[in-house]
Amino acid sequence: MGLYEGIKDVIGIAQKADNIELYRQLLDLEAQALDMQAEITRLREENADLKKIKDIEQDIEYYVDPYITKKTDQKPIKYCAACWADKGNLVPIQKSRERVYLCPLCNARIIETDSF
Repeated sequence: MGLYEGIKDVIGIAQKADNIELYRQLLDLEAQALDMQAEITRLREENADLKKIKDIEQDIEYYVDPYITKKTDQKPIKYCAACWADKGNLVPIQKSRERVYLCPLCNARIIETDSF
């Protein structure tokens, strides 16, 4: 039996015993348990997101030019380094004209150099 079910059982007993104060305290306890469960769920999701970011961070290769690539990409894709640094978004940059790339999200202009 889980915490939530146990609390519900005790609430039922307190209600039958006609103990209003105990019943109120148990309802408060139930609400706190539900809040804690929601917080645990939120923290698990946040933890999973942080692990994902950490895994991506270990896969990233940085360059002198303001772009990054992932080491595990079979065909290297150039991503906007500014979007990654700012919000952890991997946004592929797009060639707009000769030697100039643009980020479609933050509109960063990346000018191709010899190291590109």
